[in-house]
Amino acid sequence: MDFHAERGQRIVLVGPNGAGKSTLLKILAGVLVSQQGERSLGHNVKAGYYSQYRIDMLKPERTVLEEGLDTPQRVTEQFVRTLLGTFLFRGDDVFKPVSVLSGGEKSRLALVKLLLDPPNLLLMDEPTTHLDMSSIDALAYALDQFQGTLIFISHDVYFIRALANHVVHVNAGRLTHFPRGYQYYLEKTKALSERAGLTAGTNQVTIGSRGKKPAESELNASVSRKDQKRLEAEQRQARSRERKAQQLRVDLLETEIRQLEARQKELIAELEKPETYEKGRNAVAINRELMDIQQRLADLNPEWEQAATLLETMN
Repeated sequence: MDFHAERGQRIVLVGPNGAGKSTLLKILAGVLVSQQGERSLGHNVKAGYYSQYRIDMLKPERTVLEEGLDTPQRVTEQFVRTLLGTFLFRGDDVFKPVSVLSGGEKSRLALVKLLLDPPNLLLMDEPTTHLDMSSIDALAYALDQFQGTLIFISHDVYFIRALANHVVHVNAGRLTHFPRGYQYYLEKTKALSERAGLTAGTNQVTIGSRGKKPAESELNASVSRKDQKRLEAEQRQARSRERKAQQLRVDLLETEIRQLEARQKELIAELEKPETYEKGRNAVAINRELMDIQQRLADLNPEWEQAATLLETMN
C-alpha cells in the first residue's frame, strides 16, 4: 500500500473492525516497524502519537497541576488550570497525585499535556474515549486551532465531522482515499447511516460500483422508522454539540483576553515605577513582554468578535 499525507490535512481512518487501522497508525507514528517498505517523514516533521493506552509519560509522584505546568511552552498557571478544567480537572482535583488517578483520568491528563505542546504531525487513536461531551467539544476546538497535520481514528461521528477533511478507508491491506470530508465519503459509499459508514466493508466503498444498484423502494425499505428517528436524534445532538463547541471557543478566548489584559496592567504599572529603571532591574524584558502581549491581544480580539458573531447565529 501507499500512503501520503500533505501538510495541514485532517485525515480520519475508517473501516471494519480488525481491518488494520490502528496498525497503520502505529506504522505512521513509528511505534510499529513494518515488515516491508519504508516510512519517510518530511523535512522538519515532528511526529507525536497519542493512544488511549499510552500514559506512561506521566510521573506518578507529581500532581495533576505539576504535570500540566511541565511544558516547554510559555503559558500561565491560570491558562493551564483553564485547560485542565475543560478536561474535568476542577478545583482541588488539580492537586491530586497522578498515582491515584483512574485510567480515564490519566488519559485525559495525557491529552492536556499533548495539547500544551503539540508536534506538527499528530497521530491519535480514539482520543475521545473516557471524555464527556464538554471535554470532546474542548478537544475538537483545540484540534481545530492546531496548525499541523492530523491523522486519527475515531468512532465519534460528531468529532469526525468537526475535524476531518480527508477520509481513508482501510480494509485488508487496501486503502481507498476520499479527498473531502465525511459527508462526501458517505455520499460516495451510499452508506445507510453516519455510523454505518465507520465500519463499512470493501463492497460499500467502491466508487461507481459495477454491481446492480438496488431499486429505490428497496433502499427506502432498508431504513426503518426506528433508524430514521435515530438519525434525526443524532442530527439534533450534532447541532447542539456544535453550539456548545462554539460557546467553549468564545469562553476560552475571553479567558485568555482577560488574563492578558490583567498582565498588561501589571507590566504598565511596573514601568511607571522609577525603581524599575535602576541598575540591575530589567526594564527591557518588561517592555518586550508588554509588546508581545499587545500583539497577541491585537490578534485575539478580532478572533473573539468573529467567534461571538457566529455563536449568535447558532442560537
